[in-house]
Amino acid sequence: MAEPMEKPFGHEPDAINYRTILVIAGIFAVVVIAIAVALHLILSHAVIPNHAEIAARSAQIPPQPRLQAHPQTDLATFRAEKQALLSGYAWTDAQHDYARIPIQRAMKIYAAQHAHASAPSILNGVPASASSNAKSARSPGMPR
Repeated sequence: MAEPMEKPFGHEPDAINYRTILVIAGIFAVVVIAIAVALHLILSHAVIPNHAEIAARSAQIPPQPRLQAHPQTDLATFRAEKQALLSGYAWTDAQHDYARIPIQRAMKIYAAQHAHASAPSILNGVPASASSNAKSARSPGMPR
């Protein structure tokens, strides 16, 4: 007759050890339930013992700075004030030494004052920037 073969050393058993799995799952379930109960007790007695009283009391005015009640209206008012400053004439001091002019007018004046400095001057048909680059590109020994 055929004898059953012996399993080699270190081979795992064929059956699953259900008892060990159930014991580990039971310990895990007990630990999770214990943590949930502990958290409930801590929150209900230590952290927020009088939550209902705190929620029922009248609200205090928060410290500065407070939030705006109507920020869109406040922003529109602010922008209108700034636009009035940018588009109107006014004296900026009591002695009438300095005046505020509209921003568009100020930009035109500035552009007119600085137009001659930024415009390229043409010398013998060659722009000034090109002629100065040509002069600096020549080597000292080259004739002009």
